Amino acid sequence: MKVRWKKLLGSVLALALLIGVMLPCGKVEAAQETLLNTYGSLFGYSGTCINLSQLRDANTLSHVKTHYNSITLENEMKPDAMLGYSPKLITKEAAVNAGYYVPSSCTETYLPAINFDTLDEVLRICYENGLSVRAHTLVWHSQTPDWFFRVGYSKDYGYVSAAQMDIRMEYYIKSIMNHVYTSKYGRIVYAWDVVNEYLHAENSGWQAIYGNVTTSPAFVKRAFQYAYDCINYFGLTDSVSLLYNDYNTYMEVDDVIKMIRYINSDRKICNGVGMQSHLGTNFPSVEYYTTALQSFVNAGFEVQITELDVVNKGDADQANYMYDLMSNILKVKKNGGNITGITFWGISDDVTWIKGQKPLLFSTLGVAKNAYYRVMDAYRDAGYGGGNTGNQPTLQNGWYYIKNVHSQKYLQTAGNAGGNSVNVEIGTGSGVAGQKWYVTNLGDGYITLKNGYGYMLDVEYGANNDGTNIQTYSTNGADAQKFKLMGTTNAGAYGIATKVSGNAKALDVYNWGTSDGVNVCQWTYYGKENQMWVFEPCYN
Repeated sequence: MKVRWKKLLGSVLALALLIGVMLPCGKVEAAQETLLNTYGSLFGYSGTCINLSQLRDANTLSHVKTHYNSITLENEMKPDAMLGYSPKLITKEAAVNAGYYVPSSCTETYLPAINFDTLDEVLRICYENGLSVRAHTLVWHSQTPDWFFRVGYSKDYGYVSAAQMDIRMEYYIKSIMNHVYTSKYGRIVYAWDVVNEYLHAENSGWQAIYGNVTTSPAFVKRAFQYAYDCINYFGLTDSVSLLYNDYNTYMEVDDVIKMIRYINSDRKICNGVGMQSHLGTNFPSVEYYTTALQSFVNAGFEVQITELDVVNKGDADQANYMYDLMSNILKVKKNGGNITGITFWGISDDVTWIKGQKPLLFSTLGVAKNAYYRVMDAYRDAGYGGGNTGNQPTLQNGWYYIKNVHSQKYLQTAGNAGGNSVNVEIGTGSGVAGQKWYVTNLGDGYITLKNGYGYMLDVEYGANNDGTNIQTYSTNGADAQKFKLMGTTNAGAYGIATKVSGNAKALDVYNWGTSDGVNVCQWTYYGKENQMWVFEPCYN
C-alpha cells in the first residue's frame, strides 16, 4: 500500500510540473520567537501588567503565557485595594487568629482587616499556569486610604504619631508578606516594590506624619527592614528582591542612589531600583534613559525595568524608539549589568491606562505592532538568538508561491506579465510564472523577490507613503527592492516589510480585498491577516 501511494504521489507531482498546476505545499514554519523565550530567557523575567478579570479570561491567559512568565497587578495589590476605601475593623485577637502579624508593641484594641480574596485567586491562577508575580506595592503615598493614618482609623480624628505609624506599617507589611509566603502558592512572588514613588510623594498621610521628602527617610528604611525580616524568616533572601520603585528615575539618579545607600547603610536590605519606564518618543531620549540605567548598574544595584510603555507620534515613531531603547538596555545587560526583569505596562493598546496613546507592543490581544517586531529585531541584532539577522525567519534561497492569509490568493503580476512598472496584485493560484518568486537572502536581514520573468518586486519610486504601489522592475540594487520578513502571531506566516520605510510599512492587500486583481500596496504594518503571507516552496 505504501509503495503504491509513493508511486501515485510521484506521478501526480510529475504531472503537476508538466502542466504548471500549483499543488498545496507545506508552510515554511517560523521560529516562534516570543518576548518570553527571548527577553524572558535573558533577563529571567518578561512581564506584563494585568488584573484578575483578565487573568480569568482563557484567551488573555494564553497570550500571557506565550509572551510572559511574570505579572504585576495594576491596582489590586495597592493599599486601597487591600484595606478598602473605608475601614473594616477587627479585634486584635481576631487578627492574630486570622494569621495576621501583630507587633508585640501594638496597643490598639482594633485593627484593620485586610482583604486577601483577589490576591489569593491571582496567586492560585499564576501558580497553576507557571507564572511568577511582582508584588506591587506596599508603601505608597497614593492609593493609601487616609483613614489608615488617623487616630482610631477614623477620618474624624487627627493623624497618629510617627511611633504609632511605625507599628501600623509593620502590621501591614508583615501581615501581607506572611500571608503570601505561608500560602502554598506564595513562592511564585519573586520581587516586591516595598516603597513606591517616595521621592515624588506629597499631600499624603506619610508626609503628614513623617515630614517632607528627603534622601534619608527613616520610615522608608524601616519599611525595607520589615520586608527584609519577612523574607529572612522564610529563607528567601537569595531568591526574592526588595526594590524601591519610582518614575522619572532618569531625572533623579543621584537622589535615588543616595536614598538606597542610606537604606543599606547598616546592611543590605534593598536590592535596588525598579525603573518605572513610562516614556515618550519626545522625552526622555534613549541616551538620557540609558545613562540613568548605567548609573544604577555602576552603583551596584539590581535593576528591574518596570511599567514600560511609550507614548508616540505613530507606529513607526514608536517602533524606532523601542528598537533603540531595547538595543541600549541589551548592551548594558551584555556588559554585565544586573538587570533581572522587564515588565510592559499592559496587555495591549485597547486596555492601556494611557487612553488614546497606543503605547504598547500589541494593538489588541495577540495583534502585534511594528514596535513588537522591532523589539525582537533589537534582541537578535544585539547578538542573541542566532546572529545578526533581525527578526527575519529562516527562509532558504529558492522559488516560492506567496499566499495572502486573509484572501487565500497569491501574489502575482497583473496579466501574468513581465516587465518594468508591471502592477502587482493577488490572484487565484495557477502556477504561472507571474506567481513565482525567487527569494535571495542579502546577508543583512533583507531579501529580494524576483518573479518568474526575471523582474524584481519593487516599491514604486522608492516612496515611503501609505498606499504606494507595489510593482516589478529591473534589478537595480535600490532599497525599493529590499524587504524584511517579519514574524507574526500566525505560525508560518510573515509580514513583508519594506526597507524604504525602515520596516514600518509592509505589503498590504488594499482594503482587505479578496477578489482576483485586488491591488497590493505598501501600508503601515499592523500585523493583521491582509498583511500576512505564507511562502510555499515550488519549482520554477
